[in-house]
Amino acid sequence: MHYIIYFIFPFVQFFATCGIFSHSTGSYSADLYANPFTHQSHVDKNDPAKNWYVLPSGDDANDGLTEKTALKSLKKVSTLVGPGDTVFLGDGIYTNDEKTDSSPVLKIERSGTPDAWITWKAIPGNKPIINPSGWAGIEINGSYHVIDGISVMGNNDSITLIEALEDAKTPTPNPYYNSNGILVEGRKNKPTEKPHHVIIRNCTVGKCPGGGITALEADYITIEDCIVFENAWFMRYAGSGITTLNNWAFDDEPGYHIIVQRNKVWNNKTLVPWTVTGKLSDGNGIILDVTDLTLGQGATNPNADAEINQKSKPDDEKPLLRPEWKGRALIANNLSAYNGGSGIHTFRTKHVDIINNTTYWNGQVVNYQELFPNRSEDIVILNNIIVPRPNGKVTSDNKNVDIVWDYNLYSKDQSVFKGENDIVADPLFVDVRLDLDKGDFGIRKNSLGIGSGTEEKFQKSDLIGNIRQKDRGIDRGAVQNTP
Repeated sequence: MHYIIYFIFPFVQFFATCGIFSHSTGSYSADLYANPFTHQSHVDKNDPAKNWYVLPSGDDANDGLTEKTALKSLKKVSTLVGPGDTVFLGDGIYTNDEKTDSSPVLKIERSGTPDAWITWKAIPGNKPIINPSGWAGIEINGSYHVIDGISVMGNNDSITLIEALEDAKTPTPNPYYNSNGILVEGRKNKPTEKPHHVIIRNCTVGKCPGGGITALEADYITIEDCIVFENAWFMRYAGSGITTLNNWAFDDEPGYHIIVQRNKVWNNKTLVPWTVTGKLSDGNGIILDVTDLTLGQGATNPNADAEINQKSKPDDEKPLLRPEWKGRALIANNLSAYNGGSGIHTFRTKHVDIINNTTYWNGQVVNYQELFPNRSEDIVILNNIIVPRPNGKVTSDNKNVDIVWDYNLYSKDQSVFKGENDIVADPLFVDVRLDLDKGDFGIRKNSLGIGSGTEEKFQKSDLIGNIRQKDRGIDRGAVQNTP
């Protein structure tokens, strides 16, 4: 269910794959798993941080330092911003200057510093929308950035499947059918300059024909409190709602380097065959993809059996190996439903904690299992609620090592991984809806998931901001019942 893909054309070289990794049952200290992304921006007194303002009604001849003198172009402000600065976006739609423009609407190449991050956010009360027709709405090549409260809405409603299928037959892809929402892109950076320390929070990313929120060859990435829906429909590269691929180690410090938490992710799917296999693939809600360094494994087809044969190359032509990624990833308190692939998936990945998530009726297109590791190592799966679609399966096991699975609640029995404290029962959701932002996937007070979870890998807050308290019992799933 996960893949490695290469494609080269004038603007892009793309590699896409799927993966997952492992853990021991011992307890970990809170300090070890503290969030490394907490930051406080400050700069030298002689070079104070600036606030920049951008409005569609602005003018790039302005200084951009107040709302009244706002700039018009995100491209313009991206050349002015520096460490510690904040860029405020106002109401309106930001898009490519022309439909033939393949560049991102906002390309962030400059970096902040460890004590002076750069923040991109909406003016309070405003709802800026980025509408890409090129390769991405927002592309981040730099480090120490916060993207907060910005929407990226793609053009799925204006695209027909017939058009996308025809484009997929052409040797040079049209970015209009492959636009990503928010892309942390490290593949073009030098090995010592890969992007790292990026926080994407409170963003809505929907209807992009390419992937929703994607991080490629990057480290220290947080994706939290986002709404990610109806992405990846028309791309030829087997994308998903939320993806990390080929994590590129910034350092070997312990703790969580990748955090995906409190997101609502639904109806992401692929309808165009992946260019490498000629088959439909991925379209997962959330996937952590390939952190191992193994060459020659190739990509798997949607049933994770047959491998794609990779042609061997002379040693001097082989790609540079990534530094070994020794960090840990956290996938917690997410709600993932109705996706074409898995709700949550890891492929050839290590060191992942999958805690207190809810998945519902995934595998709609490619028949993947709901929540499972694939060719992964050191994966901890605790306190999740897993409800497969009719005829769907809870999980799967393919060449995994060191999987810890317990305290999960699933609606149909399975024998792949059996935890001593698992529960097989209807979770009794409050209000199931196709639109996850309108439904209520909390569980009723008579659910067997109430108070029956484990405190291991304790998550202080849930999907919607409820506080978990150990003395009141830990509920299973993404939503904690309140007294």
